Amino acid sequence: MAEYRCEYLAVSGRREWRTIEAVSETSAASRLVAEGATPLAIRTGPLTMQERLRQPVRLTGRPGVAEQALLLTQLAVLIRSGLPVDRSLDLLRDQSPSRTRREALAAMLEDVRGGSGLAAAMRKRGLFPAYVVGVIAAAEMTGRLAEALTSVSERVTALAATRRQLITSLTYPVAVLAATALALGLVLTVVIPQFEPSFAGNEERLPGLTVAVLAASQVVREHGSLLLLMGLGAIAAPVFWLRSDAASRFIWRHRRRVPGMDLRQQYLAAQFTGTLSALLSNGITLVRALPLCAGAIGSRNWRRAIGKAEQYVREGMSFSRALAVTDFVPLTVVRLLEVGEKTGQLADTCLHAHEILSDSSRARIDRLVALANPIAIVTLGGLVALLMAGVMLGIFAIGDFGG
Repeated sequence: MAEYRCEYLAVSGRREWRTIEAVSETSAASRLVAEGATPLAIRTGPLTMQERLRQPVRLTGRPGVAEQALLLTQLAVLIRSGLPVDRSLDLLRDQSPSRTRREALAAMLEDVRGGSGLAAAMRKRGLFPAYVVGVIAAAEMTGRLAEALTSVSERVTALAATRRQLITSLTYPVAVLAATALALGLVLTVVIPQFEPSFAGNEERLPGLTVAVLAASQVVREHGSLLLLMGLGAIAAPVFWLRSDAASRFIWRHRRRVPGMDLRQQYLAAQFTGTLSALLSNGITLVRALPLCAGAIGSRNWRRAIGKAEQYVREGMSFSRALAVTDFVPLTVVRLLEVGEKTGQLADTCLHAHEILSDSSRARIDRLVALANPIAIVTLGGLVALLMAGVMLGIFAIGDFGG
């Protein structure tokens, strides 16, 4: 599976952009044609600068994970209550506080009333990930739509809760670090200059720490803008490099030696096994579930590895063996899934693996966050204390000179 950027003429006659996960360019074009659109250009790979500039500014993108979870939960409750799909969408549209979401739900409602299934309407409007659409498409064929909606809503809700917990946990240390930068800036540009006249003429006798603090204050005052730009560049350059395909492949090759990568691998493995469990338990075959899992993973390397595993499975290799060969899932998980594959309980085993990995990664993240808070506070206090110590040592030294 690859990600294709498609420019096409919609049924309405407007030129639109869309991203499609497909096995080939022909498959992506066929999907657009099946929806009544006319493909104009289909590309894959990194965006060129010209394409980035040509991309339209969209105000109606896919909702966030928390909003997806809420929509799916509400839809599951309404359908379990006995309401038909079109009436459920109608109610969700009426109560949605967002105008863009109301328009998207209205378009889905129009598709459903026009004869399309719920999964087809979701796929066309792009409000939900591919694996959610895949689960719902399988459920529509088996008549278990309410159960499938409940399953995917629980999965997306758990994902939203994990992200929310991580963001909330990191807010405090980030705020402390921002306060550290602000405090250092104020001390160096406002406080230290007040003492410079007192030290004038005695630079040779001042302690080294005081001289260093005075020099730092002068540099910040004279070249503050340049230092700020250099700092922003030092942050932005690694971020842009990490987003490149070359960086992604480099980190993947050396993932066992990069600090923190084992935790990220564990988190992605938990996401992979949880998504796969939801797909398999709703009647989707393994070869169909794997590309849907790839679409739900944010890592390009994982998407490539899952694509290779899918190819091996299609060629007749066992699933556990394919995972071992591609080597993107921890070995303990591979052995656990091997047992589930042999006993015919792969969906349940994937769920157990997801729970184990989620609990382990969550505990490690909690420990790191618990360490981040005191480290940030100690860093703030230590830097400010270092600056003030330089000033006070200089004052004491002047007193000794006078004595």
